[in-house]
Amino acid sequence: MSKTNSKVVVSVLLLLAVSLSCKLLNRTTSRRKGPAIDFTTPGKSLDVKVQLDKKQTATAKVPHTGGSVSLTSADGSKFTLDVPAKALDAETTITLTAVKSIDGAPLAEGAMAAVQLEPSGLFLKEMATLTIVPGKEIPIKEQIIFGYESDGKDYHLALVDAKSKEIKVKLMQFSGAGVGSSSDSAWAANLMIQASDASTRLWQKLGAAAQAERAAQFGIDPENESAFRDIVESTLDQFEDQVVLKEMVAAELDCKFAQKAAQDLIRLERTRQLSDVYPGQPFMTKDFNGKLEKLSKIAKECPAPYRIVGGLQDWQTDTAVCDIMKPFTLTGSCCTMQLSGGLSGTYTYTGIFNANGTGTYTISLPDGIGKPGTMTGGGAGEITGDKVYTGSGVEKYTLTPIEPCK
Repeated sequence: MSKTNSKVVVSVLLLLAVSLSCKLLNRTTSRRKGPAIDFTTPGKSLDVKVQLDKKQTATAKVPHTGGSVSLTSADGSKFTLDVPAKALDAETTITLTAVKSIDGAPLAEGAMAAVQLEPSGLFLKEMATLTIVPGKEIPIKEQIIFGYESDGKDYHLALVDAKSKEIKVKLMQFSGAGVGSSSDSAWAANLMIQASDASTRLWQKLGAAAQAERAAQFGIDPENESAFRDIVESTLDQFEDQVVLKEMVAAELDCKFAQKAAQDLIRLERTRQLSDVYPGQPFMTKDFNGKLEKLSKIAKECPAPYRIVGGLQDWQTDTAVCDIMKPFTLTGSCCTMQLSGGLSGTYTYTGIFNANGTGTYTISLPDGIGKPGTMTGGGAGEITGDKVYTGSGVEKYTLTPIEPCK
């Protein structure tokens, strides 16, 4: 879907829902004949920026027979790595270093306890256990336990001992792990990461199956046709379960994901129609209309907060805007600008030296999570002094997503 005004998107989505059909037909979702998600194919990763506290380290030589390394960080957080026997081929020097901060991770502001383990990339032949006791208690329902590779690559939710009340992270390869505080938006972002990764893998599987079927249609492998239908059916079912449904939950937790969830819901339905997996049915995704209308309502009521930076020559602004879809104000070095709101509209401005003017603007928001957008504007203005000076120009701005205003 192109970059459009979310209000326009809502209308388009509703029209699509009506145009498909008013009659809903249930489908059977228990069929899983094709392969599961291909977890051998690289997917999209989230890289974070990790800052270490190199004054807070602990080092120990761990023998082939096993051992442990412990660290207490400056904030009182305790980390204990237990390495079982036969996990290492030979005696290995292992270092734990406290993490001072992590930028770019979908975590709420607040308590966070994390550690980096070295040597980075070390592979263990048996599962080691990293026990984390945060210096400031984080209730279990608010915990997001995470890991990352190298110096911040491939941020992901960590494997933990599900039966332990203590935070016990299971590791077979180093580098970092920790626990942070959650919020609705943090959980939503984690769900979107999972959905994005699954989506990449599933479309890869679907594309491979479609190309094999194309070869079969031209007699290269005529035995492939029945296998193709099974693969497509299973892959699209998994796309619904692992992508669309997760994105819908994320949208309920954080409304900014509603548009992406609606786009993937429509993609699922259109692909099912194209592949004719369920022939003779006008509707192939259960309660498509209901789901789409729900997402549309969430998107319509969602504020769009951004930090807007830029301008033209002497006019420069750096302003946090709580909702660009409603009228908003930009303040800056020389002037104050009043904008009508929405992804396109009009503005007026006033400033020093009796400056005033009018113009129009257009905002372009990208597809994707947390990426910046752009805004351009232009019009005519004048300054009244000993005489009237007039001029025109094009302003350029960058819009960076920020947390919703309180």
